[in-house]
Amino acid sequence: MPPAERNFLFYYHGFNSAIPDDISSSPKISAVADFCQATGRVFMPQNIDYRYADRYSEDLLDSVPEDVDSVLFCGASMGGWFARIMQLLLAGRRPGLSVEAVVFNPAFNLAEFSHYLEGHQVNYVTGAEHVFTPDHGAMLVALERSVDYGADLPFWVYVDRDDEVINAQWSERWHSGYSRFLAFPGGCHSFDHARQALEDFQPGCWNGTAQ
Repeated sequence: MPPAERNFLFYYHGFNSAIPDDISSSPKISAVADFCQATGRVFMPQNIDYRYADRYSEDLLDSVPEDVDSVLFCGASMGGWFARIMQLLLAGRRPGLSVEAVVFNPAFNLAEFSHYLEGHQVNYVTGAEHVFTPDHGAMLVALERSVDYGADLPFWVYVDRDDEVINAQWSERWHSGYSRFLAFPGGCHSFDHARQALEDFQPGCWNGTAQ
């Protein structure tokens, strides 16, 4: 990668997940890492505790180098939602910077759905336990409301039709009009089509909703 080009990809995992020590154990994350290698991006996988997403967002914004050429935010499930939030926050802070988001089976509309996260939770990667409270949900809703979620910024949304957690039809209705939305047949919430999605993704080629 030429010294003048600094292109970063920040990846965010889902709600009760984490970045595994061995990313080869995750076909989805491995696909994103391979995409970064093929396109000359610095791969920056992030571990996030979504009870404190507002604090993480500020820290992550501060961590983006001043001389970066482009930033791509990527994530799955809650991480897809957070990738869109981060894209909008960074674009507001750094006008003119190329900032895109590509997401898989993303969460959305937390004003309506955040209460489903409440209660005792177990991280299926680390085994760590915690309680997600209504106050934590209210923080996520406030973070969502702090941005124009439907803004015309490059937003590529990929879902599996057979996602057993997030309804693909509801997702399509929510994201229509301001994203490039593509649904793959079959699959599941873990998202089985990361490589196909990244083959469809066209960085730097946004033209409205790119549909």
